[in-house]
Amino acid sequence: MSLFRFNKKDNSRFRITADDRAWVEESFKWLITVYGYPRKECSQILLNEIYFPKTFESKVIRIENLVVDLCLLLNLSPGKIEIQWHGDLRDTPGIPYEVQGNQTEADTEILQDRYIIHLAKNLESRPNRMISSLIYEFVKICLNESKLEYQPGEDTDLFIYLAGIYLGFGVILSQNLVDMGRQSDGLWESKWSFVSEMPKEIMAFGLALHCKLREEDNPPWLKEISAALRTDIIQAVELLDSEPSPLVAKEELQANELFHQADRQYSDGNYDDAISSLQKVLFLTTDPILRCDVFNNIGYYMMRKGDYENSIAPFRNALEIDPNYGFANDNLAYALIQIGRLDEGWEYLQKSIQNENNDKAYSFRNMALYYFAKGNIAEAEKHFKLAFDFETFPVDLLEFHYAEFLLSQGRHEEGLDFLRKAVHKGEPEAIKKSNDLNLSSKAP
Repeated sequence: MSLFRFNKKDNSRFRITADDRAWVEESFKWLITVYGYPRKECSQILLNEIYFPKTFESKVIRIENLVVDLCLLLNLSPGKIEIQWHGDLRDTPGIPYEVQGNQTEADTEILQDRYIIHLAKNLESRPNRMISSLIYEFVKICLNESKLEYQPGEDTDLFIYLAGIYLGFGVILSQNLVDMGRQSDGLWESKWSFVSEMPKEIMAFGLALHCKLREEDNPPWLKEISAALRTDIIQAVELLDSEPSPLVAKEELQANELFHQADRQYSDGNYDDAISSLQKVLFLTTDPILRCDVFNNIGYYMMRKGDYENSIAPFRNALEIDPNYGFANDNLAYALIQIGRLDEGWEYLQKSIQNENNDKAYSFRNMALYYFAKGNIAEAEKHFKLAFDFETFPVDLLEFHYAEFLLSQGRHEEGLDFLRKAVHKGEPEAIKKSNDLNLSSKAP
């Protein structure tokens, strides 16, 4: 791909070639297939105490606090990420380090179950560059966690920047496209210079496209951008107004907003309203990925209502679109196990595990329920423990089902303890069970 052939004769207008624009839009489309359309309420992230509360607890920026905040922003597990600093005789600003065979100031080593971010020690004296470098590496980790595979090449760095914009870090990254300076201890003077490979025109178009996807015409973060880039972004938005991107189709934006509205309704316990919102999405979108998610969520919301029989059809609809959709396989397995179709449920559990795009904690929970229903108490106990071991984020109904299991085995104190934990999570099933047992709803 030949990128960035800009017409420099007229600097009064924002310009981007057709090939470059198509590359940006195609990259965004690829990201949409993985993460969906950005939520309206999720604007670009700023470096302040609102988005980085742990970091701003201290007057000095500490790398461990940055890691905690970035993990929270990107739903990553801090326990999987290790930071290693590197310094040698070249420990002066602007001189690259050879990390993992690459001359760079930052690089991420991807291991089987964790990540090691290697950082050049000179970044400690340049906090803005350190933050930008760390965000760049976290974007790579996020893409890897989402199993979004991209081939390394000349456009890789540019794609990482676009992914950073899409994930909300465009403003911070744009503030550090250039880093120049010097420092002196009275005896020695060090100078450094860094200029990103990302041209500001591409950065501007990416930020403008993110605005249009969120239907945000005058974002408050514009004042945080340099004057030159701000002008480019405004003109890029005008370009998208006059020549709309197919990604910004009105029906798709409406479908995306309804999808997120359904998620909010579900979180508030309004399952019927959530299902109704999702059914409207199906009349608006032609995006197969979104339709797959919609069918899966309809089934899940029905399942949480206790309507296991009717949840089966939506899960099957999702799997007709994508037979390898791990969550739909897992959810269908759960529904089938709940209505006693154990062997059929086991088959879908195996499909979920084989596809490797499932959540292991949910799969182990479902396997525990399968073994429990089969009367294999030892295997049920083993898989409940595995579910807790692999739990990165709270797993719906894990404590509740484990409480039921323990109570059935006569382990009442343990069972009630886990039931209280489920009640504390606000799960309606646990609250009903607790009321039936006349159990206090206080957290343990």
